[in-house]
Amino acid sequence: MIEINNLTDTPIDEKLLKRLGEYILIQEGVKREVIVSVAMVGENEIQKLNRIYRKKDKPTDVLSFGEDSKSIFPYPKIKQLGEIVICPSQIIEGSHTGLEQLLVHGFLHLLGYDHKTKKDLRIMEKKQKKYLTSFFKKYGSE
Repeated sequence: MIEINNLTDTPIDEKLLKRLGEYILIQEGVKREVIVSVAMVGENEIQKLNRIYRKKDKPTDVLSFGEDSKSIFPYPKIKQLGEIVICPSQIIEGSHTGLEQLLVHGFLHLLGYDHKTKKDLRIMEKKQKKYLTSFFKKYGSE
């Protein structure tokens, strides 16, 4: 289950984002039911989170918070995968980093990918491009 919480005035296509998230989980071979929360927030909120968790006192476009495997979750057959926080106002107009790409990026982080090395960055970028291209080829922008 993918839960979308838009805490901004920016209009978003929740149905499209949920379908994209589910598509990524299928492509990554996630067979167990999972819960992912996606929050759209303003610049002040994402800057606060970035400062607290990454020690960077500036707004960013996307943050991912994976759930601690020791956390208590009331549904044993469902795994709470984590939360993705996106700041729509940080999307640079005309860039290749749109809302959908940020969502894919956040999902890949929750699934264990990172970009600490150039090799890891290439892997993530390749997966992001592959998933976005194949998703929109299959489903369009509806």
